[in-house]
Amino acid sequence: MVDDAHGFGTLGKTGAGAGEEQGVQDDIDVYFATFAKSMAGIGAFFAADKDIIQYLQYNMRSQMFAKSLPMAMVKGALKRLDMLRTMPELKEKLWENTNALQSGLKENGFNIGKTNTCVTPVFLEGDIPEAMAMVHDLRENYGVFCSIVVYPVIPKGMILLRLIPTAAHTLEDVSETIIAFSNMRDKLEKGVYKRLAASMA
Repeated sequence: MVDDAHGFGTLGKTGAGAGEEQGVQDDIDVYFATFAKSMAGIGAFFAADKDIIQYLQYNMRSQMFAKSLPMAMVKGALKRLDMLRTMPELKEKLWENTNALQSGLKENGFNIGKTNTCVTPVFLEGDIPEAMAMVHDLRENYGVFCSIVVYPVIPKGMILLRLIPTAAHTLEDVSETIIAFSNMRDKLEKGVYKRLAASMA
């Protein structure tokens, strides 16, 4: 069983995911992924033999009273799937941006852990109020949107910011993001976000 939220559409020769990337696609019994990453939508899917799918449909507590996705989202997902299959240049551009972002962050002293997908983590030290002030500053003053992961998902005192580059970004966008993160780290180290968070409490 493989949860391939970060790999579907981005990993493997055709974008089929982590199984294709590692040469074990045919050995996967149950495969599931999200439409929220490479497909830029909502919802998710799972793929398996028909009997397994039917069993899960009727026995998963979360599915018993669930409704299907809105038809507009279904049509959008089908169109995006067609684009993934017929436009390999999108995946190539995505990885160009991803590699530039991840190498640029590392060159500027950021800890991005050991990621092998396009979803790019940045580990920093701080608390939740500081994290809130940081992402607000990044969004409002630098035009960079990222999500926060904090305790209890990661240890107390740590902040994980997640960046997700896309094929629509440019290398200039990547450079601006790295500059924004460098400025943000300086403010974090000088206590700007701690003071800002305290003033809003």
